[in-house]
Amino acid sequence: MIENSVSIIKKAVSEIVGRDVSGFLETDPLELDSIHRITLIVELENIFDVIISDENLVPEVFDTIGSLATFVKGLSGSDEV
Repeated sequence: MIENSVSIIKKAVSEIVGRDVSGFLETDPLELDSIHRITLIVELENIFDVIISDENLVPEVFDTIGSLATFVKGLSGSDEV
């Protein structure tokens, strides 16, 4: 479910940026730098067992927890992510 992926993404983002984002709403801005984005791409690929190609990446994907969850859900083609 999307709620589960949100908590998984929050945990991954928290570990990568070194600050707790568990209290973030899905619409709160993440303000990730480029290194954090690259690290997060690799982590999301590992966690969700997906391949993220350059063609699928647009800056807005990294704006919020919600945009990341929607993006990952779209990659899997399932509501179960």
